[in-house]
Amino acid sequence: MMFSWGEQCSRGFRLRDGTYESQNRKKKGIYHLDLGFDITHLFEGLRLLSFVKSNGNAFIIHKTEDKSGTRSRGKQKCVECKDKIRAVSCTDEEVMLLTRKGQLLCVGKGHPRPLKCFSGLQVFQVSCGSKHSIALTKDGQVFTWGQNCRGQLGLGPDVPSATSVVQVQSLSDLPLVQVAAGADHSFSLSLSGALFGWGSNSCGQLGLGDTTDRHSPTIVHYLNSKKSCYVSCGLSHTAVLTKDGAVFTFGSGRHGQLGHNSIRDELRPRLVAELWGTKVTQVACGRQHTLVMTEAQRLFSFGSGDHGQLGRGNSHTAVPLPVRLPPEHCDGVQIAKIFAGANCSFATCPEDVDTVTDIVPWDGQPSLEDLILNWTSGSTQWKQTKLKEIHKTFSSLSRLNRSFLEHRKEKHFQTSTNYCGLDLPAAERSFARLLDNGAVLKQVEASVLEGLLSLNQAPVGVEGLRVYLLLTELLVVVLKHHQDSVLPKTVAGVICQLPPESLKVLRDWHDSLPFGTRKRHIEMWINALSQMLQQHLDISGPLKPSNLVQILEDMYNINTTKTGDEKLPERIFYLRLSDTFLQEDVIQWRSTKARTYRCGKPFVLCDYTFLMDLPSKKKVFDLDCTWTQAENQQHQSYLNWFFGLFTSPQPDLFHLRLKRESLVEDTFQQLAVCSKAELRKPLIVHFDGDSKNSLVYTRDLFHHLFLQLVSVDSELLVLNESQTLVWFPSQLSKKKKQQFFLLGKLCGLALYNQCIIQLPFPLALFKKLLRLEPCLEDLTELSPSIGQSLQYVLNYEHDVEEDLHMYFTINWDKTEVELDPSNPGKPVTNGNRQEFVDAYVQHVFTTSVQRAFEEFRRGFFQVCEESTVQLFRPEELRGVMVGSQNYDWAIFKQGAVCDTPFYEDHPTILMFWEVFEELDEEQKKDFLWFLTGYRRAPVFGLGQIKMRIREKFVIDRCTDKHFPESLTCHSILDLPLYSSKEIMKDRVTEAIQSEAGFRV
Repeated sequence: MMFSWGEQCSRGFRLRDGTYESQNRKKKGIYHLDLGFDITHLFEGLRLLSFVKSNGNAFIIHKTEDKSGTRSRGKQKCVECKDKIRAVSCTDEEVMLLTRKGQLLCVGKGHPRPLKCFSGLQVFQVSCGSKHSIALTKDGQVFTWGQNCRGQLGLGPDVPSATSVVQVQSLSDLPLVQVAAGADHSFSLSLSGALFGWGSNSCGQLGLGDTTDRHSPTIVHYLNSKKSCYVSCGLSHTAVLTKDGAVFTFGSGRHGQLGHNSIRDELRPRLVAELWGTKVTQVACGRQHTLVMTEAQRLFSFGSGDHGQLGRGNSHTAVPLPVRLPPEHCDGVQIAKIFAGANCSFATCPEDVDTVTDIVPWDGQPSLEDLILNWTSGSTQWKQTKLKEIHKTFSSLSRLNRSFLEHRKEKHFQTSTNYCGLDLPAAERSFARLLDNGAVLKQVEASVLEGLLSLNQAPVGVEGLRVYLLLTELLVVVLKHHQDSVLPKTVAGVICQLPPESLKVLRDWHDSLPFGTRKRHIEMWINALSQMLQQHLDISGPLKPSNLVQILEDMYNINTTKTGDEKLPERIFYLRLSDTFLQEDVIQWRSTKARTYRCGKPFVLCDYTFLMDLPSKKKVFDLDCTWTQAENQQHQSYLNWFFGLFTSPQPDLFHLRLKRESLVEDTFQQLAVCSKAELRKPLIVHFDGDSKNSLVYTRDLFHHLFLQLVSVDSELLVLNESQTLVWFPSQLSKKKKQQFFLLGKLCGLALYNQCIIQLPFPLALFKKLLRLEPCLEDLTELSPSIGQSLQYVLNYEHDVEEDLHMYFTINWDKTEVELDPSNPGKPVTNGNRQEFVDAYVQHVFTTSVQRAFEEFRRGFFQVCEESTVQLFRPEELRGVMVGSQNYDWAIFKQGAVCDTPFYEDHPTILMFWEVFEELDEEQKKDFLWFLTGYRRAPVFGLGQIKMRIREKFVIDRCTDKHFPESLTCHSILDLPLYSSKEIMKDRVTEAIQSEAGFRV
């Protein structure tokens, strides 16, 4: 049974009694058609009407039009087809039949003919406009053909028409569930409710906020997160139904077909307010009218009623009004589906409810979770029975993209630039099962590689990007199975070719992931990059490591914005790097720094310091400095050869000849006149006319120099209130300006020659050397009282101006300073207190010391390359230069070795460690200075010091009279064979006294 109303609404249908309704009556009402069969699908255009019976037979009713424009229908004719038909659609000239097997047939003037372009594909849905058609296959691909004058094929502006079927590549990655065609516009709908439109937009029927035609699919942003589940198109208007039962319409409103109580066009989707509070379950667009059905089986219509298609005569209606079905035929009747034809409407009431199909098509495929469980738990003969199934599933990334959606509370409908809509824990669990069957995993990997070749590089919307998160989860499993897989590099290459807006979405999604998921993804990419670098793959090829590095760099930058428990430790980004790799990378790095590249710069890991731990950075820095020293030595040798200065082959070094009593003056005097090239040669220090070419004095030099430079008696630097840290003075004479330049040279020289120095500057100095801005935390380190006071101001919960009476006037370094010179006496308020604190920090660390610091910086980088120093973070640079205060003496003891005749349990060795344990903490630090030339531990701890204990050779054999000696550059202790513990303790404590002077 079926109800129909509108133009020629009942004519042409064969009734139960074998007769045909002539409909010669002029009455425009609703007709009850006792057909004697159930209609499961129906489509009516201006010239054709086609429908499908529940038994799968299809029928066509042709229309004719006389000279006056009046249309009339012929009788229904059965389509001769051996296949059962599931759905129909019509252009102005042809009928498209979709069989239950997924084959698409075209009926024109002859018999049905299959569209050969779909050979091997199962079509899921077809929809036709006036002169174009659109089909959705079972694996989620969209194909179009016909005219393209308004862009309705979605193939771009350069395709006027397509006589054969063409795939819409821009939609290939999306999990689509529906397509719809208007007269000259088209839509596709994704599983998570994203709507994509293209074609004619003269009245805003694409819902994009303008009237510009689109020649390729464009997402309708205004419907994001609205849970769209169905779309229907009219001549030039569109209606969208949501999962919550709301209806949005847009496009032409000339005949009231939008239902907004106006005849105005709507360029954006607008909720049909008259239906608010009523849950709509179906919507259908005719040519210029709209039909809806509610959950309560009530029908509403609005729009043009010229032909009675609203069911209320021939009047227009701009708001939804009820359609009154004949009451004598409504008892016990359930309306299954509604259809809106060109100028008429239909409501089907099948006798067998099982023949009714869902309003939103769905392919009924098993979930990917079930498929993987089946593949991995089946018999060993899986290859013969499941090979095609695995390939079909994983080579179609749109099919993968519809898997593992977050169905709880239908959250996947909230997919946006900030939320991926995926249940990634479910994907992790399911993919982990692939490890149970290596052959299955191997086939999955091969299928994904094939699918990546057809992946769209300019995805429409954001849903197509979900596949990259799923692939990342899959890669975790692939690398666990075999670490030499090419899949991670291929996926990284595809990701890095995405447009910037897509990459930003992926970054935002990664940012929103929980701690454990982010950690798992980062570890996978780090593992992939480590394997790639260890294999020494071609760094300039299509699988270049820079792709993986770019992904990791984005993840690292995201992690830096996290705080507390959400922030991953930075060590998770560190690569496992061999010394051989580091040496090769430094060579490449030095080469790239010396050249200018017009095209792409070669990949060098040293450019990505976040991937390197501090030991690796230190090795790189030391290697670079060593080779720079060698280059400067070779340069001098070349000059000697060029000018004919053939001297004896003496090592070309930078000599400092100093006197102990005038250490600072002599050092500054010689540094003032040396060239940059001289500074970059290996340093040799001579004291008091000593002509030995020995490095043993170098560490002692820096130790004593900086003890004097940062002492209370020194006038070069300013001590803080607790006299534990120093900073630059704000008042700078010409002499001091030169001294800060030389101090910078001296600090650079120490770092360049791998010497730890006593440099009690706050972290702010090292930030400024790396061109980073200090903050309030740095000021708190320098001056705890000021820093805490400023933090108190920021946290103050009441009126700052009224209660604290503070101004932008401060006293710093015995000078009154206006932090806002343009507004003297400016009060501090709740609104500007952050500005006040920022200005205070800026003055202390930048404005007041600009000249002094710039001179220091200039001198520092006379010795060290700035690009090389940039390897370090501020705290790392301070650790390398100043050392650590973490004194683990047990580790120090474990690292000690003995030379023959000493051994671990030798009486003298046992005696020495007893003496050492009895030293207090300061004495142990003195011993460390005596042994190494440093009073601080190296940045990597005392385990870095491998002390060698040797027997000191004594000619007169009176060992008790002699002191122990050290070779600081090699951490060697020469220890006499003392007769007692008391004598050893006396000699050791006297030897390590700092007042004892330089010892070698």
